[in-house]
Amino acid sequence: MVMYLASTGSSLDAFDAGPDIGQMTQPPRSGVKASIREGRWWGCDCDVFGPRGVELERSLDLLESLRDHSAICLLITVPDHPGDGVATFEQFDDDLMALIGFGFPLAYVLQDGCETLPIPEGASAVFLGGTDPWREQWAATLLTRAKRAGLHRHVGRVNGARRSRALGPLNAQSVDGTYFQFAEATKKSVRRVNGWMQGAVPLLTLE
Repeated sequence: MVMYLASTGSSLDAFDAGPDIGQMTQPPRSGVKASIREGRWWGCDCDVFGPRGVELERSLDLLESLRDHSAICLLITVPDHPGDGVATFEQFDDDLMALIGFGFPLAYVLQDGCETLPIPEGASAVFLGGTDPWREQWAATLLTRAKRAGLHRHVGRVNGARRSRALGPLNAQSVDGTYFQFAEATKKSVRRVNGWMQGAVPLLTLE
């Protein structure tokens, strides 16, 4: 099963979301979302846009609140540098040490320039970030490499059926996007994403 991780605080059970729709959370929005308490698969994107020390501390606070739900966690991203694969790689080990003690599956974020670098030790998943032109060029290669390494493969910024279908050859196992944040109502969003999952995203392979 391929998971779509929705960025919403609403109960997905209440809107009859399919079993392949889970929850994506992110600091500084702390606390356990309703869908995680309902037992849905979830992930956490610990990206860093503010002062690094402050943002990492917020990530640690959120992960502490989620410890009891580790069994249904797909991935926690190790903080990255958007668009800069070299800086993300160089920072990975330091942030890994801060996060590894929680016992969550940790994801290395693939950013522009990482195609020349190895996937760092300690990662149990990869998260495809990066700019759109770079993703189009390198996504298939990098996700195939991650598959061969036995890592979970996640793709960010999936907000429509067309992009879902385009992911077919990429060996992704879960995806997320901001669609739920900007759609008019959660019920309508759930209905549309249920359709994507039934007609498009299941083309992705779990093997």
